[in-house]
Amino acid sequence: MDRNIIDSSPQLKAIANLGVGCDNIDVSYAQTRGITVTNTPDVLSESTAEMGMGLLLATSRRIVEGDRMVRAGEFSGWKVDLLLGSELNGKTLGILGCGRIGQAMARMAGAFEMRVLYHNRGRLQAEVESRLQLTGVDFDGLLEESDFVVITAPLNEESHHLFDLATFERMKRSVILINIGRGPVIKEVDLIAALERNLIAGVALDVLESPPSVADRLKECPNVTLTPHLGSATTEARTAMSDLVIDALLDVYHGRVPNHVVG
Repeated sequence: MDRNIIDSSPQLKAIANLGVGCDNIDVSYAQTRGITVTNTPDVLSESTAEMGMGLLLATSRRIVEGDRMVRAGEFSGWKVDLLLGSELNGKTLGILGCGRIGQAMARMAGAFEMRVLYHNRGRLQAEVESRLQLTGVDFDGLLEESDFVVITAPLNEESHHLFDLATFERMKRSVILINIGRGPVIKEVDLIAALERNLIAGVALDVLESPPSVADRLKECPNVTLTPHLGSATTEARTAMSDLVIDALLDVYHGRVPNHVVG
């Protein structure tokens, strides 16, 4: 929803976004036109966090690689060193952007007895840190200490291409990176270079830099797990999101201020 689309709709009163991130909408311009913009937070936190944990397990235990092997008829029987992965138990998980989704994922990681670090623009409340056993660190600390890094941060000027080649060079060579936030937080050409140079052990992407386009070199990397933006793709979450969208539109239609106004 850029200026051209907004200007082509002179009677537009509301834009109800089915999702949390609104980088697909020119929110500032919509506001100058008196258009209300809303989103659907809270109701997709659990489903997206579950997706993150699923990708964490799938990549660390090389589940997708194993699936490909069996389907291709390349499985010749059990071997002691076949597709050795990495356990989550006792490892360090670093969360970039520990909002609702990040906190839900931190809670789930506790079941695996993981140490959980996070990096935000600001520190969380002490009660939240204590309840979820979270430790706040700077960005360098997150990169240097984490065995797994999960991106749940929104896209903005600060986070755009935050993960470039220089960033990958500062991470553990054994690290696994998961992105369930926004695709352009990772500079994909640099990610491919990092994978080809074995700077990181693996990556799982539920979001892409320029969807639906996927670089061939990225698809060819065996230690890459790719999913088509399934973070909130559960019946429960999408139903709740749709309800919030309808409620927001009805509120604007009836002259009420809707919940979850953006900006």
